[in-house]
Order: sequence, then structure tokens, then C-alpha cells
Amino acid sequence: MSGCGEVRIVYMGYLAELAGGREKTVKVCGEARVRDIVGLEGVELEDLVILINGRSAKPDSTVRPGDKLTIMPHISGGHAKPL
Repeated sequence: MSGCGEVRIVYMGYLAELAGGREKTVKVCGEARVRDIVGLEGVELEDLVILINGRSAKPDSTVRPGDKLTIMPHISGGHAKPL
């Protein structure tokens, strides 16, 4: 088991307002599940894009000290065919 340290969480889009800021750090000892440290009450994490160190992750994925967790809404829209 690794020691204690910080996980940096970056919130994108409207999630930054819900989280009370664009970034925060959370102390983690060993490892923790994404869902346990994100701090977005009432939000379905399964409906969001979650990245750990730039790689796709899920709400039950684990983070460790030194990791960067990015949480963002799905991006949609655009045209199916070029104009």
C-alpha cells in the first residue's frame, strides 16, 4: 500500500459550479474510488466523462496519490454530415 498524498480533481463545464470551483485537491491514503472523492451530490457519475491521468475511467475506478482526475459532462452536438 502506498502512502498518503493528494489527488487533483479538475471539473469541466457546469460541474465546476456544482463543485464550488474548477479544481480541488483531496487527500488520499493508498487508493480511493472515484465516486468516494468527487463530491458531486445528486449527480449520476455514470453519465459523465471521467479521466484518470488522461485515460478513460469509471466511477468505481481507483485513484492514488499524485493522480489527476478530470470530470466533465458528455460533449454532444454538431452535424452528422459536412455542410
